[in-house]
Amino acid sequence: MFEFLRCYIIYLALLSGIVGLLSLNKLPGKKAKSMVVLIWFAVLTELVGYYFTSWTGLLNYYVYNFYMFVSFSAYILLLRSLLLNYNYKKAATLFLILFIFSFFLNFLYFKDNNNKAFIYSFAIGVLLVMILSCLYLVEIFNSEKVLKFKKSVFFWYILGILVFHVPFLPFMLAINWFLILHDESIFSLVLFILNLLSHCCFIIGFIWSEKKYNY
Repeated sequence: MFEFLRCYIIYLALLSGIVGLLSLNKLPGKKAKSMVVLIWFAVLTELVGYYFTSWTGLLNYYVYNFYMFVSFSAYILLLRSLLLNYNYKKAATLFLILFIFSFFLNFLYFKDNNNKAFIYSFAIGVLLVMILSCLYLVEIFNSEKVLKFKKSVFFWYILGILVFHVPFLPFMLAINWFLILHDESIFSLVLFILNLLSHCCFIIGFIWSEKKYNY
């Protein structure tokens, strides 16, 4: 019933990617511009993922596993660059190493089941990003930045990441661990709604942010 919604996810990414390009003048450094690059990388992934099976005859888990590896690594690096506390930065570096190690360990261990490799690596990535995001938010709310946090594109981008990944993780684990029936219609609906909320956060950030808060 809702399977068709999954096809529209790429348009959400396209919209936020275009808004990001139009807002480049407010994104002064590589750190800020990297968010736009990641959104366009998501667009490319959705496009390749859609046609991958017809092109190769293989399941598109390979595409999304690669996307997950790149995106979570980028999220951790972005959060590391945003954190001010030295110990938090050190933790972010360790988290990146942990994620990379766990990704390849999962991939090797579950090499005959790439779907499981995706789920466990995804879970680890989400947990690590959640921890770093909480540290980032704690720093914001304990500093003068709290007065203008809504003017920072980074806040909205991190919020968008959390809005998608935090609810999606238990949904994925429920399907995997509790053997809940994988209904493609429900899956597509959940995926679309979470992507919609996430990209809305990105777009708000690009439009609402001010250049002086995006360094």
